[in-house]
Amino acid sequence: MGGGYQLGAVVYHPKVEQIWQEFSAWFADQGLDLAPRYYDSYEEQIDDLLDGGLDTAWSTNLAHVRVLERTDGKAGALAMRDTDRGWRSHLVALATAGIARLDDLAGRRVGFGDADSPQAHILPVHALRAEGVDPAQEFRADRLDRDLGKHGDTAGAELAQLARVRARDLDACVVSSVTLDAVKRQGDADELTTVWTSPPFHHCCFTVLDDTSEEHDRFRRLLFSMDVTDPRLCEPMELEYVNRWVPFDPDGYGDLIAAVAAGPVVVGDG
Repeated sequence: MGGGYQLGAVVYHPKVEQIWQEFSAWFADQGLDLAPRYYDSYEEQIDDLLDGGLDTAWSTNLAHVRVLERTDGKAGALAMRDTDRGWRSHLVALATAGIARLDDLAGRRVGFGDADSPQAHILPVHALRAEGVDPAQEFRADRLDRDLGKHGDTAGAELAQLARVRARDLDACVVSSVTLDAVKRQGDADELTTVWTSPPFHHCCFTVLDDTSEEHDRFRRLLFSMDVTDPRLCEPMELEYVNRWVPFDPDGYGDLIAAVAAGPVVVGDG
């Protein structure tokens, strides 16, 4: 492991490096040498964490669950964003399409996101099956693999599938609550209706193999002290979609743990 506190981050967008460079400068002012390491995929980051190359990994919920799986549940987590709690997945359709409930989608074209997207594929499929609706059997499922390795972070597949709904190439598609909220803020959601909503789940967290070290405690204390009104932090915190860092809550990962344990969740052709 290199010098400093080694933190892994996946570059799903160019802003990721800007965020952690600016965070690193702030941590340095607090006396902590934060050393970000960048990855093209979460799988690469997971391998490096398990090989001892990282102190902590900024993980999607799927990346965290996969580390739990490979450590027999012994891995831990330090913190998460306030905005990581209570995500949901939605099935949306055009309000003029006459689709009001799941039964209306029987035999119709329904879009899902990347195969490794918890919010646009894995969790909604798992939740629908728990309700007795198998998308692979009851819908004409259409999966779009656009950014594999990024676990749906780019939201590119979700937005592309949503565009196909608007073009009436699909009857409905899955979007996360975060994506749908962004579309609403842009004023582009008036023509959409929500057909189904999943149970809540949590998203990202800082994964660690052992959460008891003094350096982990120091990093966590500084995280919790970050203030979005600080001129040095307001821009990178806004880019990271965080208002404040909060303690890790394991309760929002149970459905994903169950989905991953049940085996590969794949519907439609990517």
